[in-house]
Amino acid sequence: MDQRLTEIRKGKTDNYLLPFFWQHEGHTEALPEAIQKIWESGCRAFCVESRPYEDFCGPKWWADMKIILEEAKKRDMKVWVLDDKHFPTGFANGLVRKKYPERRRWFLREHHVDVLGPMKGASLLVPPCGEEETLLSVCAYRRTGKEEELTGEPILFTIPTGSRFLCFDVPEGCWRVFFIFRTRKGCSRGREYYIDMLSRESVQVLMEAVYEPHYEHFHEYFGNTLAGFFSDEPSLDCQHIGPWGQDKGSYCRTVGQPGVALPWSDEIIHRMEKHSIPHPASALPGLWYPIKGCSPSIRLAYMDTVTHLWRRNFSGQIGDWCRSHGVQYIGHIIEDMNAHARLGCSGGHFFRSLDGQDMSGIDIVLHQVIPGMADYRTSARISGGVADPDFFHYILAQLASSQARLNPRMKGRAMCEVFGAFGWAEGIPFMKWLMDFLLVRGINHFVPHAFSDKYPDPDCPPHFYG
Repeated sequence: MDQRLTEIRKGKTDNYLLPFFWQHEGHTEALPEAIQKIWESGCRAFCVESRPYEDFCGPKWWADMKIILEEAKKRDMKVWVLDDKHFPTGFANGLVRKKYPERRRWFLREHHVDVLGPMKGASLLVPPCGEEETLLSVCAYRRTGKEEELTGEPILFTIPTGSRFLCFDVPEGCWRVFFIFRTRKGCSRGREYYIDMLSRESVQVLMEAVYEPHYEHFHEYFGNTLAGFFSDEPSLDCQHIGPWGQDKGSYCRTVGQPGVALPWSDEIIHRMEKHSIPHPASALPGLWYPIKGCSPSIRLAYMDTVTHLWRRNFSGQIGDWCRSHGVQYIGHIIEDMNAHARLGCSGGHFFRSLDGQDMSGIDIVLHQVIPGMADYRTSARISGGVADPDFFHYILAQLASSQARLNPRMKGRAMCEVFGAFGWAEGIPFMKWLMDFLLVRGINHFVPHAFSDKYPDPDCPPHFYG
């Protein structure tokens, strides 16, 4: 501690502040002055973010980035780059749509029919496949009569290609026949051409679109002025597509909820077998409906597989690329209200989602934490409109702090994006309180939100240097 205090008195501390520096086209002449103001604020680094910059990774972007890097170099500052044209990370600057539409995301959906036996010679219409859909599995489970619980060994069916009917003898009892489809349907509107976080080849589209062009243009800055890249709120983006069940909202969508489209990779079947799920294709209905004595193990195998694939193919692959090019990789997912453990707007597993990074990361924005309100659910501009103080006051920062210390590569570095979208009433006293709030919870790197290149900017204020 004495050494730290001595460093502070002598002004020899490392930098722990890297505010967002938002970029829009047409503000080139103002860049040097803005960077000087960031330096005068005491920040010795900043994170460049397209908000959006329409010519992102085009000639205008490269020209502005050259100015930014040179101005930062003059002042011995570090530059980070947010890794897409606009948040959330995954758009890949439009390259999926332009060049690799076959690499966009896959999901699972289910259709079912309840039939009562015994009945000989029953026939069911096979639901038609939609565009870019494949029928993966057809099976039937006996219903117990307790809500929608299933039980026993499934009946497996093989349907000839092109057949419109499933014909079989229904055993005694009530049976639910499932048709499981692999589909492109399942993501939110406007994100149909985002990368697939579970696919190594799909994630490489983001690297081809953003990471590699930055290295081609500015390789001489890598590892000195250019410090690394920042992923902002990538997600699995599972939506409730029905027609079954009721949507529980983006923070809560996960396994065990009828009507939710679930992320899919053909590798999932093989990995579920390693979890002692003997016939994964026929076990898939257990991802939505309870199968007596089986659902917990089915869902655990599935979630373990999905989050492992994210860690290996998304954060792990990008992190390895960054380190092999002399820079670091940071960022955060959506954590709100424990969404980090689910499949809607986040990655299904806080630690695995960020495991390839060089810092752990979270954000505190949108009125999620209010001074003096630790015992109250408060209004917040988040899904559902209410912030749970137990999560935001006592859990969130500890997640980042814990991962920073558990992952040797992170070396104790825990980052928080902070201040954004609290509005102009936030004020300096509140900001000071919030920084102290995070410091005592183990956060030690901060991404203040934000320096904008235009004023007034209605986009998620407050902003610095207005």
